[in-house]
Amino acid sequence: MPEGLIEGEWSEQSVKVLRERYLLKNAVGEVVETPDQMAWRVSWDIACAEGKFGKTYDEIMSCAKEYYHLLVTHEFLPNSPTLANAGKNNGLQYSACYVIPVEDTIEGIFDGVKWQALIHHSGGGTGFAFSRLRPSGAIVGSTKGIASGPVPFMRVYDAATEQIKQGGMRRGANMGILRVDHPDVLEFIHCKESGGITNFNISVAATNAFMKAYFDGTKYDLVDPHSEVVVGQLDAQMVMNEIAEGAWKTGDPGMIFIDRINEGPANPVPSMGPVEATNPCVTGDTLISTQEGLIKMRDVVESHFEGGARFGGNMGLIIDKRTLDPNAEGTEDGRAIKFFDNGEKEVLRLETKAGLELTGTFDHKVLTPHGWVKLSEVNLGDEVCVQSGEGGFSSEGSLPFKFGKPTLPTKWSKELGQVLGWLVGDGWLRTGDKNCRAGLTFGVEDKEIMEYFRAIINRWYGKDIKPIERVRNTWHLSYHGKGLVDFFLQLGVKPVKAADKEVPGTVYQAPKEAVIGFLQGLFTADGTVNFRVGHSSYVRLTAKSKLLLKGVQLLLLNLGILSHIYNRARKPRKGMFTYTDVHGSTKTHALDGVCYELEISRESVIKFLETVGFLGGRHKGKTDRFYTKDFRSGRFADKVERISPAGKQRVYDLTEDKSYTFIANGIVSYDCGEQPLYPFDACNLGSIFLTYFVKEESGRREVDWEKLEKVTRLGVRFLDSVIERNPFTLPQIEETVKAIRRIGLGVGGWADMLVQLGIPYDSEEALELGEKIMRFINEKGHEASEELALERGPFPRWQESIYKDGKPLRNSTVTTIAPTGTIGIIADTSTGIEPFFAIAFKHYVKTNAIERTMYFLNPLFEKMALGQSWYTEEVKEKIASEGALAHVEEVPQEIKRIFVTAHDLSPEWHVRMQAAFQKYTDNAVSKTINLPNGATREDIKKAYLQAYETGCRGVTVYRDGSKSVQVLNLGTKEKPMQEAKKQTAHDEEAGQEKRSSNGHVNTVSLAQLRLRPTTKLSGVTYRMETPLGHAFITINSTADGEPFEVFIAVGHGGSDIAADAEAIGRLISMSLRIADGVSPRQIAWTIVDQLRGIGGLGAVGFGSNRVKSLADAVAKVLEDYLKSGAAGVKAGPGEEKGAEGPGDQVSPGQLTMKLTMKKDLCPSCGAAAFIYEEGCAKCLACGYAKC
Repeated sequence: MPEGLIEGEWSEQSVKVLRERYLLKNAVGEVVETPDQMAWRVSWDIACAEGKFGKTYDEIMSCAKEYYHLLVTHEFLPNSPTLANAGKNNGLQYSACYVIPVEDTIEGIFDGVKWQALIHHSGGGTGFAFSRLRPSGAIVGSTKGIASGPVPFMRVYDAATEQIKQGGMRRGANMGILRVDHPDVLEFIHCKESGGITNFNISVAATNAFMKAYFDGTKYDLVDPHSEVVVGQLDAQMVMNEIAEGAWKTGDPGMIFIDRINEGPANPVPSMGPVEATNPCVTGDTLISTQEGLIKMRDVVESHFEGGARFGGNMGLIIDKRTLDPNAEGTEDGRAIKFFDNGEKEVLRLETKAGLELTGTFDHKVLTPHGWVKLSEVNLGDEVCVQSGEGGFSSEGSLPFKFGKPTLPTKWSKELGQVLGWLVGDGWLRTGDKNCRAGLTFGVEDKEIMEYFRAIINRWYGKDIKPIERVRNTWHLSYHGKGLVDFFLQLGVKPVKAADKEVPGTVYQAPKEAVIGFLQGLFTADGTVNFRVGHSSYVRLTAKSKLLLKGVQLLLLNLGILSHIYNRARKPRKGMFTYTDVHGSTKTHALDGVCYELEISRESVIKFLETVGFLGGRHKGKTDRFYTKDFRSGRFADKVERISPAGKQRVYDLTEDKSYTFIANGIVSYDCGEQPLYPFDACNLGSIFLTYFVKEESGRREVDWEKLEKVTRLGVRFLDSVIERNPFTLPQIEETVKAIRRIGLGVGGWADMLVQLGIPYDSEEALELGEKIMRFINEKGHEASEELALERGPFPRWQESIYKDGKPLRNSTVTTIAPTGTIGIIADTSTGIEPFFAIAFKHYVKTNAIERTMYFLNPLFEKMALGQSWYTEEVKEKIASEGALAHVEEVPQEIKRIFVTAHDLSPEWHVRMQAAFQKYTDNAVSKTINLPNGATREDIKKAYLQAYETGCRGVTVYRDGSKSVQVLNLGTKEKPMQEAKKQTAHDEEAGQEKRSSNGHVNTVSLAQLRLRPTTKLSGVTYRMETPLGHAFITINSTADGEPFEVFIAVGHGGSDIAADAEAIGRLISMSLRIADGVSPRQIAWTIVDQLRGIGGLGAVGFGSNRVKSLADAVAKVLEDYLKSGAAGVKAGPGEEKGAEGPGDQVSPGQLTMKLTMKKDLCPSCGAAAFIYEEGCAKCLACGYAKC
């Protein structure tokens, strides 16, 4: 180490943690490094990255000294693997978390196990998305066997984790994720309840479609990820209840809102694949080519969500053959099997030279002659492929509505289409008053056609209406009556002016003959024909409404006919149209100059004439001549003329199971499919500890923004350099990490900062400050990344990223709020953005047979309390016993207000704080919504829903006592069981019937322990062979023959086995002593039911005598005792059980006792300071952590 460096201040706890897990050791395990030396080792190693970018030795030394100052002052610390491995040359990597792909093959699954083992061995944690594994029961094509599903393979990964210590420091930690639409989602939700999965935190990936179904009270689809076929549906509210039930019992699963992750900066390079979700999509009004015509995407998706009756669950699509064979042309049938409502997203509008238009997300792909290209990467002048053959038309002849008037049509026909075409082209509707009218206009040359329409409409109308001659040699057919007008309105004809006309909505899904009829009527009314030898020859349709022509263009394309829309606008002119009305007055109209033309030319003209044509032989003299001319073939591709942002719109998507494509507004598009997580991604994490960013000026404390900016910029530089120095475990990881250079700069010590500023955690002021601080760090962090990009170059995939239109960045993501459990202890601060878990606790220490009590008090509280008259030894003892201040009367209210603990807060404040920080964080925010033991399932569900509604990307809820058996209260207040007072069960099951596994119902509403009898107890001892050796199980009973207590002895005294056996005996004894009318035998049968059949790694015995575990042995002994009917009498094999049996048992939920704000025993130091926070189990006393 260079001379002149400052010395760091390291607490007793931090030194203990550093010595155990971080400091350099020699060959015999002796620590040979001080904390300051560790800080220099890490700082110098990371600073050496500067040499790669041309920095001199002096510049590297200067950088290392800056890093060293950050570390020893605890203003910033990197994640644990960097502290533990940087500069040791041990080959172990520096990153904390990795994403490992799990492919749906036996090779892929066990490759994942291998990669997991390598990463855990080198000190990293792993995350897995199991959503690609086919569900249990599915047929495996290669072997014709039956698939196991994700959960059994999770147990394989869990078992592998159990055998490997992470870098010699800790057991591996895993995150397992399964999409909510996976068929095995219910098994996944409850997979931790039955044991066998202990090294995973699990989360359900909830989609927008699932959340919409929840709020709508409907079902959602389950999709086989292998076949991508919808295989069932589940009620969304039922599934949400199951998630809450699982979290209430075990603390798992959490929830991540996967679509929200994909929509934001957490998915910075969408071309590398969204985070196990759908992303590319189009707007709801996009017309999709289906076997039933052209249907809006919104209608396709929403109809499917409503039950899919119209489409039978599998929507028939039309796909372009070029998506299967680039040399082919034409169309064929496809099938949509998955449907997505992806919420609101930023979209782009693509417009082609011919007039086609498509609006979709930036990463929505369209087919070009050179392959698939995202909308954000399409250039002006590029060609996109359009539908190259005839599409589908409805096979349903009936109209989509029923109308009361019997003379009006009930089915589609060619003549109905023709009438609609003329009505839209040269007709009108009048609504809104008693003079409702539908009318058609004809010229002198149209008299034959007028009589044709007159006969049709008169038949519908029920009266013989005669034409009326109008000015300028025009004729009107005018039908008065609401019935006929309403009929046309139902068909989609709108009572609008010429500039606002459009194709009636029902025509898009009409049978082919009706569509052809509509085009015939429209083109005959407003179309023209031009044929000149040696010049261009074409058919044109003229209109003031561009929207109308765009609709006509898609109808033509669905018939295999290409067309082109031109803007023929002229300058407005006055006095161009003069006529005399029926009253003899002269009328003059100005022309606004708005005019569009749709032109059909080349080979498409012949296709039009043969398929559509004109009514009444119109233009026959000209059209016959078209057959004498050779036309060039049209290309089913069109040049892009314009790409422009179209704001934020609701978007939808689907999956087609053959080509993974569909046709959208005539343009060949790629659907979402199922895409994986960024494979082999990793994140380099570091935290700024806000504890050290409060300054005092003029007697007032405030945030030191200047220092915060400096440390933020240095932190970004440090983390980017970690990527250069990291000895990656796998080459795939190195490739991905260096391609996107994801870093995660976060914060810790938030609760400390609030206390120093005198701001309560549960206050609007705290929320505002949290949002302000994270916004500041995020902005300054991105600025630092921009500066690094100028110095070192942007991340290689920048051109493909969501940032490509802005300034180049060195890192694809900059901010993350990660767990800071262990490094928080090293920095001597509060954890992450969590509130204080406790203000104080006691630790009993035994040294040389002398027992002493150590008090651990929050240093900020102790500093504030020292010297105060109310702070006496008695108060100190009270606080240590309670663990919190809320019930210590001597503590002033103003101090209580700012020293709130996690269990003092309502779930709402936990969630709102997470949302405040999430708003300006690129990646996710790690926070645990800590709830007291008495929290209900409904409380948990509300926390999940609030997290979704407030914009969080994920949420973890932990009910105190749900992760493991916890028997110690926060603080150390001793409540002898015999003094426990009656209390009403606190969860929502209180007073309700509960069912045991055999369906019998019993209820226990009060919990109180029976006192031990003063007279002697009688008992019987069983000797049982178990997989752990001989067990001696003693059951004592009262004078009236009721079982009272159980003692279990197995293994050597002081061993873990003996301790576990004693614990089982104590818990059974406590349960048997529950009073208030509950029969101990009744409770004993419940215990038998719960313990029977629990299996471990081995078993002894055969048949009915087979013992699977110690717990199973206890169940067999208890059952034998109960069958005997009396204490001390051992029942023989095959004897009948007594009158009471399993039918009289009670459910475990009925035995609940109120144990609030508990901590567990630390497996390392033994202190009652083992808590669950930030998704990690850790000890507040010694720093031991299981993550």
